[in-house]
Amino acid sequence: MTKPDDQRLLRSLRAGDSEACAELVCGHYQGIYRFLLHLTRDIPRAEDLTQETFAAAWEGIATFQGRSSLATWLHRIAYTKFIGAQRSQRRASIMHERTASTALPVADPLETAAALDEARRLYEALDELDAADRTLLVLHYLQGLSYRDMAMVLQEPTGTVKWRTSEALDRLRTVLSDEVSDYAIR
Repeated sequence: MTKPDDQRLLRSLRAGDSEACAELVCGHYQGIYRFLLHLTRDIPRAEDLTQETFAAAWEGIATFQGRSSLATWLHRIAYTKFIGAQRSQRRASIMHERTASTALPVADPLETAAALDEARRLYEALDELDAADRTLLVLHYLQGLSYRDMAMVLQEPTGTVKWRTSEALDRLRTVLSDEVSDYAIR
């Protein structure tokens, strides 16, 4: 399922060509970084996870079987890195739960970066969704992945991904309509 350009790049990567590695990073860095930024809402974490993604891709290039595009494969690695980081963060927060009296505020770089009010409202509404719903909407609407590619990234059947995306979109609409109602009451 790889594209001809992906196949050429893959051959060069497997041959250990450092220029091919640079081409892979240059061609996909921004997309992977934006994906992780949407998921983490934390610039330093997104940068770290992006670097970890490309390091893991370089180490695992021999295992890439070509059943998807390189972009889809990289998104899968990034998503796996994100889930791993979330698990580690949860374990750490459980360990520190007894000693912490209050939670530290979480910076939202997307809100500060959003210049338009509509974009700010959308990102705030996305933040209100759970991680699973947010992931689906980010992959499809912000990253532009097809349902088939999303199914590969999430390792779920395509029909399930379509259904879950539709449900997540309905929940986003509800959050946005509730926000409009709250604003009208003020």
